[in-house]
Order: sequence, then C-alpha cells, then structure tokens
Amino acid sequence: MLDELLEAAREDENVIGVVVHGSRGRRLHVHEGSDWDAIMVVREPAGRYDSEHGSALETFEVSSLTELPDWMLPAVTWTTPALDKTGAVTEQLEEVTKVDPATAAEPLDGYVNSYYRSAKNARVGLELASLLDAQESIPYYLRFVFAVHGRVRPYNKWLEWEVHEHPLPVDVDLGRLERIARTGDLVEQQALFRDTEPLARERGHGATIDGWEPDVARLRGDRD
Repeated sequence: MLDELLEAAREDENVIGVVVHGSRGRRLHVHEGSDWDAIMVVREPAGRYDSEHGSALETFEVSSLTELPDWMLPAVTWTTPALDKTGAVTEQLEEVTKVDPATAAEPLDGYVNSYYRSAKNARVGLELASLLDAQESIPYYLRFVFAVHGRVRPYNKWLEWEVHEHPLPVDVDLGRLERIARTGDLVEQQALFRDTEPLARERGHGATIDGWEPDVARLRGDRD
C-alpha cells in the first residue's frame, strides 16, 4: 500500500513530500494489525489523499508540516521523509521538532503545582487526591525536562525508547517516575524535585522555582 502511495506521489506534481509516521514510520512496536500513517505535504490541498480514520493506510494533506497540531509533533519526531522532492519537507521536520527552551517555564510551574498539591493533600490524609496529583505532575515534569533541552516530549508509548536511544544530557529516572505514579511516595517526589530544581536554575528558570517560596525548602524535603 505504501509503495503504491509513494509511486502516485512521485508522479503527482502537487505533492512535495511524504512523511510516514506512527509505529511503522519509526519501526517501533509494530505488530500485525499496525496500520500505516502518512502525511502528504502538497502545494495546494485538494483532499485527494485524505482518508478515513481507521483505514489500513491513513493519510491526510497539509501544505506545510508547521500546520500540524502540537499533540501530533511527537509522531513525526525522529522520522525521515519517505519522499522529499525539494528539501522543504526535511527543513519543516527540523523546524517543528525543535522547542524553544524558554517555553519550559509553563510545564515547570505545572509540575511544581501538582507536586505541591500532592504533598499538601498527603499531609492531611487525602490519600487518593495526593496520588492523583502525583500522577498529574509526571506529564508536566516530562514536558519540562524535554522542552528545556529544546525537544518535544515523546508519547508515553515511545518514552523508554527515546530515553535510551536519544538520551537527554540529564538522567530521566523512569523507575522513579513509575514509583511516583504507582504510590505517590513523597520521598520519591522530593528526590525528583531536588533533581529538577538545579536544572531549572541552570537553564534560566529559577524565577519559576522562586515563585513557590516560602515552600521551596519543604518541596526539597528540607523541612516537614
């Protein structure tokens, strides 16, 4: 199916390039029922390559990869165009998979907020609320740690692969994240914060941490 699509795309002057994404595009977690997913970059969208969700070969058209919504960017990270007639698609891929590290302030604040709420709920015996807040802190933390290094946070499905195959300059302790997600353990959350704070300050986000005074020492675990 993909070969037929690429052959048609090569002959179609309206098509600039093709990006195959998803599990098959990355050759990761592929199974017998895995479908094919392709983005058709065209000069003038006309709907010729738009397919229905659930098709064995799902395709849709864009005039530029910069039109992709943020939630879809992890799908095209670490991919190479299956077809690029002009070089523009490769340039667009590089553009959309780079993150401005300045934007890391927002998820950092979200992470600290959720952790703070988890700790506060734990102190008054609200165990379920504390656990849920601990779990909600993890996506914020991951967005921060990838964004502060200029990268898109991967889908959870590909997190382990990316951490191992394309490691960040800092350690992402997946075991600790799993323990926090399962138990909400405050000692683990304190340790994660102690790792996160110096990274945030080193990368120019100290003001976000300082915004949580006078509770920063408590978040570190330095004060009950």
